[in-house]
Amino acid sequence: MLSRTSSVNYIEINSLSASSFCQIGDSTEIHLLNRALADRRQYPFFYGREGNFDDYAIFSEPIPHGDYEPIPVQTWNEIPLIRVNRIDIKGCSFSSVIHVGSTCNVYAEARIKHIRELINDEPSKEAEAGTSKKLPQHLAAVSEPFKKWLIY
Repeated sequence: MLSRTSSVNYIEINSLSASSFCQIGDSTEIHLLNRALADRRQYPFFYGREGNFDDYAIFSEPIPHGDYEPIPVQTWNEIPLIRVNRIDIKGCSFSSVIHVGSTCNVYAEARIKHIRELINDEPSKEAEAGTSKKLPQHLAAVSEPFKKWLIY
């Protein structure tokens, strides 16, 4: 790996969160991992097991990787210096990196499962027609009057 000096005169980052970071300088490998569940319910009924990642296939499915051909690159740096005057960043989140420097490998993964269980003002067409999906098991205890308004 090419070794260079990294110089940043000014950097301003408003927000850096959720398995993200800022690095000025060289690295060999960068590993970023973020797993999140976003569960929003209008009817506040929780069973205590909602935060188990193993219950959702999205967190265990293999990530597809394409076939990449190496690209021959030849560089010559007369002055081994990366010089940056100013960087302004509003935000960096969910397995992202702000990096000024050289690196060999970057492994980044963000998996987010959004769950929305909301009550409509009116019964859904599927519920009225009797064609709606079966309620998830964790909602089975919701009383009958509420079931026809759930969106899931």
